[in-house]
Amino acid sequence: MWGRERWKALDLRRRSTLGPYDDELIVLHAIPKTDARSERYLVGRMEVCRGRTCFTGSGGRLAPAELRKHYDLRWIRLKEDGGGNQWPE
Repeated sequence: MWGRERWKALDLRRRSTLGPYDDELIVLHAIPKTDARSERYLVGRMEVCRGRTCFTGSGGRLAPAELRKHYDLRWIRLKEDGGGNQWPE
């Protein structure tokens, strides 16, 4: 997809300073910690739901804190251009 150096580790404790920010369009790359699962790419937005961080997008509403138990999470920002192709900045 995009170069490995552009993906950032998802740090939920420092999300307010490092991103991704609420309502920002991102791709979340879930890399399995074991061979029992497959790699996933999810497009959506981070938001706060009932005091917890949620990811809402192509996989429905997910809790990144729960996903971290089984996956290493990386993210990359997508540019919103109102239609057509979405490319990272």
